[in-house]
Amino acid sequence: MYDPPMAAPDILADILRLPADERARLALELIRSLDTETDADAREQWEAEIDRRGAEVEAGIADTMSLESYRAHVAARQTSRR
Repeated sequence: MYDPPMAAPDILADILRLPADERARLALELIRSLDTETDADAREQWEAEIDRRGAEVEAGIADTMSLESYRAHVAARQTSRR
């Protein structure tokens, strides 16, 4: 017996009934599936950025915060988004 594929609106309706964490996972996978171009020098650029940031921390010129401050910052941002 042939089972025709579902239409996009039907699939979307099913997805929207999923819990938020599952919808987020699916959204991430969909976005990743669209990102097919690879930047040839992305790795080198990231390594340079990591080196630059590390040098700033070692030189004492980077803006840093304690783990406790970071957690409070994240919690405040999450609260403001609700």
